[in-house]
Amino acid sequence: MNQAAISQQKTLEDILERLDKLAKELKVIKERLAESEPPYGSEAWWQWSEKQASKEIATGKVVKFDSVEEAIKWLNS
Repeated sequence: MNQAAISQQKTLEDILERLDKLAKELKVIKERLAESEPPYGSEAWWQWSEKQASKEIATGKVVKFDSVEEAIKWLNS
């Protein structure tokens, strides 16, 4: 009888562990869906696009130029 209780406890712990793992995976999926691009040109797309641009600027994923000539030189390189 005692072995059955231990076995049931282990099964319950396994189930809870799997549920916790699934909950974390669902959270990641929801975050990715929230970041997906809305239909191009819509108001939601413009807001999303501005948000993405702000993130890239904040993380330094931009190239800055002091002049048009410098930009053209960079584009041609």
